Amino acid sequence: MENLKAIKDRIRTVDSIIKATSAMKMVSTVKLTKINNTNKYAKECSDILFDMFSRAVQEIVFKQEFDEDSWFYRNNGETLIIVLSMDQGFCGAFSQGIIDKAEEVIKSNPDAYIEVFGKKANNITTKTIGLGISRDLTSRYDIDTFSSLLTKLTFKYIHDYNINEVYVISGEFKNVLIQKARNLKIFPINMDKDITKEQYTSIEGSRLDFIDAVFQMYLTKLFKGIVTEHLISELSARVMAMDNSVRNANDMFERLNVLYNRVRQARITQELTEIVSSIECVQ
Repeated sequence: MENLKAIKDRIRTVDSIIKATSAMKMVSTVKLTKINNTNKYAKECSDILFDMFSRAVQEIVFKQEFDEDSWFYRNNGETLIIVLSMDQGFCGAFSQGIIDKAEEVIKSNPDAYIEVFGKKANNITTKTIGLGISRDLTSRYDIDTFSSLLTKLTFKYIHDYNINEVYVISGEFKNVLIQKARNLKIFPINMDKDITKEQYTSIEGSRLDFIDAVFQMYLTKLFKGIVTEHLISELSARVMAMDNSVRNANDMFERLNVLYNRVRQARITQELTEIVSSIECVQ
């Protein structure tokens, strides 16, 4: 027969699990709501900046105000792979999906520079220029700061390290039930406008300085959208994991309570039977 004390201890443990997972689910839900309410216009801003950048580059190319070493006109060079993982657990399938996607892309580009952010992807081999940036940025900085640092890092690679391809491995949010890993190519930018058919813009000063500035602003907005969607995917996966954990723990709590009551009732019945048997023996 089951030990009542052991069952009670198991009930207390499961109750603690329910409280802990419910609290983690609530925290993740609050963070998710907060992030969802930010960055509403990031895509619109990045689209505008992209148009400005592509227009200026096309004008420079058409007017031949560049040389073959210009970073925006590179045909050959190195590859940069940026991997956005996460710093916390409780979303194992999503985390493993990011790692698997990263390893797949890295395998196709064995000589690439690799920048990994997030403690959960520490096992990925990195090849980095090292700018003194923390690897666990998503827990130390807000989204804007994180995006600015990623922009600074990426632009330095492109400008100074002969990079002509940049890939970002991050989370893609489909819906509250589906979050996937994706490989997004953010450089070079596909510019399909024919500037010969359009009127030139008037830019004071150097066009080269202008496109440097606009491209960095574009990258910042682009990274803000990428990081935001990545965090939304991560938090959604964690909320679902905590929700499943709470449901499973509640089911276990119910089963243990039923078991406890059955064992307790059996003990009572046994004691009553022993009392009645003793009385009959005395008589």
